[in-house]
Amino acid sequence: MKTRIFIGFFLIVFLISAIGTATAETSFVDRSGNRIVVNRPFHRIISLYGAHSENLFSLGLDKEVIGVSKNEAYPPLALTKPVYSYHDDAEKFLAAKPDLVLIRPMIARGYPNLVEKLEHAGVCVVSLQPNTVEEMFLYWKKLGMLTGREKEAYRMITKFKEELTRIKKLVAKVPLSERKKVYFESIHSKMKTFAPTSIAIFALESAGGINVADDAVGRHGTNIAAYGKERILSHAHEIDVYLAQRGAMNHVTLRRIKEEGGFEAIKAVREGNIFIIDEKIVSRPTMRLLDGIYEIGRFLYPSVFNDVSVFLSKPVITRAAFAEMFVKMMNIPIKTPDYRHDIAKRPKTHHRYGDFKDVDYRGNSYKFIETAVYRGLFPNIKKDMFYPDQPVKKSTVAYALFMHFDFPEVTAKVNISDVKASDPLFEQIRTAVGLGIMPVDSRGAFLPQRHLSGKQIYRMVNKAKEIAKK
Repeated sequence: MKTRIFIGFFLIVFLISAIGTATAETSFVDRSGNRIVVNRPFHRIISLYGAHSENLFSLGLDKEVIGVSKNEAYPPLALTKPVYSYHDDAEKFLAAKPDLVLIRPMIARGYPNLVEKLEHAGVCVVSLQPNTVEEMFLYWKKLGMLTGREKEAYRMITKFKEELTRIKKLVAKVPLSERKKVYFESIHSKMKTFAPTSIAIFALESAGGINVADDAVGRHGTNIAAYGKERILSHAHEIDVYLAQRGAMNHVTLRRIKEEGGFEAIKAVREGNIFIIDEKIVSRPTMRLLDGIYEIGRFLYPSVFNDVSVFLSKPVITRAAFAEMFVKMMNIPIKTPDYRHDIAKRPKTHHRYGDFKDVDYRGNSYKFIETAVYRGLFPNIKKDMFYPDQPVKKSTVAYALFMHFDFPEVTAKVNISDVKASDPLFEQIRTAVGLGIMPVDSRGAFLPQRHLSGKQIYRMVNKAKEIAKK
């Protein structure tokens, strides 16, 4: 290895600290076996893989990303970028004058002519795709190296590990004797699962699940492992939960799993403990993997992962807080955006995932807000404004309860002095009052504009659950 002698070492260190980017040459070997030398940060980047794009935005490279792959839906900013595909001619790429094109091994193997033409034109093409969580951290560091965002990459890793520590504390509340044994399906039609070292199994085990297919072996350098129906059924009596990822390679449904020949012998199938989760939050190496871990935790141990006690001391609950409370109390699966179903096919005159201008899509509340809106739990939603910090109204809570629960019909006359029959929410309010879920005051007034505390909402939702069960 060559040794470089730096003159004015302390001056260089000072300059690096001041401007936040490395001036020394750095390099690494990508998945195609090419040594990538980084003399200065790349600043015109086209990403041909959703995980690359998502991570670049997480690093704060909103302006540097000049193109993304098709069907991307997160973060919402990705929808504003020009779309590129490995099926496109190299000329389309070159017209945008990129200095970096990020791909993954599948593209390098399947479209070598595109890669060759781009490289011949002086564009740096880098193939990256981690298979394990440890590789994921190195992958984030490489993205930081390529873009001069090493500090941001380090912060991503630190934040991920800190959140993982919090998750482990939640899992620790579940006794070892009560941990759920899980079969995690990757491709139903081929009876495939995941390799034990895969990111998906890491997500499962981080959420406190026990992988029954821990003897699976990944094939052809991938995280996908053939398992076979006989091997699955050999664990039939011990599978507490049957978990399947849904994505481009696995268009599975609950019905298909239930009706699969021989699967009636599986304990989880018989008892209805089948769950489907979006592959984008359990198999992709992004910060949203934390969402995937939480979702699996909510499937396995809802009483632990859906804890809403923090809201009970709140004298006033905001719209954002109500969305989170309701989604957690009802264990509603988090909505993961899909371009083809949630973006492209939705009318532009209606709200589409990511449209809210007053919601932070890099925070935590957005996923509960979008889930609640997708489920139709908020009335009169505007296309691009949600007002997350405004107190939730009593009438809105009545509407959410009515929309979510299958209540019995209210046949008795209900007198409400301050809500007219012509009010758009009259039927929802009448039902909540008639069933004794929400009170009126001594004058018979409902007070639809009144704000509610966390304890009040908690009692109302639980009362609604009791009535709906009858």
